[in-house]
Amino acid sequence: MAWIITPVLLAGLGQVVVLKTGLLSGLATPLDRGREWRGKPLLGPRKTWHGVIIMTTLTALVAAAQAEAARRYEACRSLAPFAYRRTNPWLLGFALGLGYCLAELPNSFVKRRLGIAPASTTERWASVQYVIDQSDSVIGCLIALRFFYKPSWLETGLAFVTGLTLHVGVDQLMRAWGIKRRAYRPSHVTPSRLATAGTGTLSSP
Repeated sequence: MAWIITPVLLAGLGQVVVLKTGLLSGLATPLDRGREWRGKPLLGPRKTWHGVIIMTTLTALVAAAQAEAARRYEACRSLAPFAYRRTNPWLLGFALGLGYCLAELPNSFVKRRLGIAPASTTERWASVQYVIDQSDSVIGCLIALRFFYKPSWLETGLAFVTGLTLHVGVDQLMRAWGIKRRAYRPSHVTPSRLATAGTGTLSSP
């Protein structure tokens, strides 16, 4: 299953690099464009076109590179579960990236309805909420995969556990580097007042 997981894993790591360096920050426009439903954000500022474009593009590139390696090298061909003469690797990679992104949206919608901030959990059942946050995109990838390859139940289970473990690792890396807090702050929110050192008062910047 390593062959199947690789495009999403490398795309996720690539996203970490892009966010860390601030590349393509102009694409960080919220998917819901700030719309609200019943007084609460539809999805919130964390779900942006930035993430969708990065994930779909990088997964497609990695999947295409895998297909080329499988055509050139027997060792790679023996690892690939796909018959690339019948499977378009660009479409496969794009579908995996899109499934990854789309599967996160229902969770975000529900959390906004419950008043849970992006990348946060409530004190009660926090561990369960965190697992759900990390597993939704893995499930989305597995659903997208089934349009191209029918894994056995064992392969599906292994892919889910491995994907969840790697996703948690990438999430912790982003938190350790402070990427999530910086990258997901609403682009339209800017402080209008700053504290003046030593005075205890507020003044315009």
